[in-house]
Amino acid sequence: MPIKRITLNVVAVVLALLFIFPLIWMLLVSLKPNGVNVYTLSDWIKWSDLTFANYAKVMKDSQILRWTWNSAVIGVITTVVSLLFSSLAAFSFSKLPFKSKGLFYLLIVSGLLIPTEAILIPLYETTLHLKLIDNIWAIILPGLTNPLGILLLKQFMDGVPKDYIEAAQIDGCRSINLWLRICLPLTKSAMVSVGIFYFILSWNNFLWPYLSITSQENMILSAGLPTFLSNNIMSLNMIMAASSIAAIPTIVVFILLQRHIVQGVAMSGVKG
Repeated sequence: MPIKRITLNVVAVVLALLFIFPLIWMLLVSLKPNGVNVYTLSDWIKWSDLTFANYAKVMKDSQILRWTWNSAVIGVITTVVSLLFSSLAAFSFSKLPFKSKGLFYLLIVSGLLIPTEAILIPLYETTLHLKLIDNIWAIILPGLTNPLGILLLKQFMDGVPKDYIEAAQIDGCRSINLWLRICLPLTKSAMVSVGIFYFILSWNNFLWPYLSITSQENMILSAGLPTFLSNNIMSLNMIMAASSIAAIPTIVVFILLQRHIVQGVAMSGVKG
C-alpha cells in the first residue's frame, strides 16, 4: 500500500509540473527585458534582470485594466443570474410535477446541439433593434441561460432524497422554500462548480463580444486584448505580460474555490 501511494503521489507531482510549466514560463518571459527570452536553464535562474517594465507598458499603451474590470463585472453578473435561473429550472425538472415536463426538457437538451455561430445573425438583429450594440448588456443578456448548467444541476438535485422533500411538504413547505432551504444547501458544491464554469465561459467569450462591442471603453479582455496585440508590433515579452494579466483572475478564482470543485465532481448531490 505505501508503494502504491508513493507511486500515485509521484505521478500526481509530475502531472502537476507538466501543467504548471507553461504558466511559469509565461510569467518568467513577461518579467524579462524586451528581447530576452527564457530558452535555457541559465535563463530561468537568472533573476537579476527581472523587471515589471513590460506590465507598465501594456497598462500604459492599452486599456487592459478597464477591459479586465468589464470582464469581471460581466462575469459576476452572468454567473450569479445564470446560477439563479439554472438552479430554479433544475429544481423544477427534478422535483416538481407539471405537464409537458419531458417536452420542455427535450427542448433544453436540444439547445446544446445549436452552435453559437448559428444564432449570431438573429442575435445581432435583436440586439440592434433593442439598441444595445456597444453596451455591456448586449453581452450579459444572451449569456444568462445555459442548457448545460441546467442539466448538470438537475443531475445533482436528482440525488436529493425524496424523503426530505416529502417531509418538508407535509410540514407545509412551499416549492420556493423546498428549493431555498433543502436543495440549495445540499447542492452547494455543485452550484460552485457550475458557477466557476459559467464565470470562465463568460471570461473567455470572444466572438459575440467582438461583434457587439465597438468602442475600446466597453470591450472585454478576451476581445480587447487580441485587438490591441494585432494592432501593435510587440515582442514576445510584451505579449506574455498581457497574457499573464488576462490569466490572473481565472487562476485566482480556481485556487480559491478548488475545494468545492473537487466536492462537486466527487458527490452525486448529497454528501455521505
